[in-house]
Amino acid sequence: MIKGFKGFNRDMQCQGFQFEVGGTYQEEKAIACQAGFHFCENPLDVLGYYPPADSRYAEVEGSGSTDRDGSDSKVACTKLEVKAEITLNALISAGVKFILDRVDWANKKEHQTED
Repeated sequence: MIKGFKGFNRDMQCQGFQFEVGGTYQEEKAIACQAGFHFCENPLDVLGYYPPADSRYAEVEGSGSTDRDGSDSKVACTKLEVKAEITLNALISAGVKFILDRVDWANKKEHQTED
């Protein structure tokens, strides 16, 4: 199981497929950018697919077969559960937390530039 975030249009649809909070959905194959259900592990990556002006967002869990395309944190999966709808503010906060959780504070280094 992989936790992540998914964007939708105003009607909770993605690529013409209707989703709802609490729903669990299954597909036959997971091929990144081609088949299966897609979501992002990094909440901020979702904004590249569903801009804030007319989108809705949710926390999701993906499982089954998975595939990644490597360009960002997008994951394709064969089973997707839509856990809870979240606000744009919550998505951004989760994105900041996602990034800060990956900082190696013990080995940080100070950098200086000539700017």
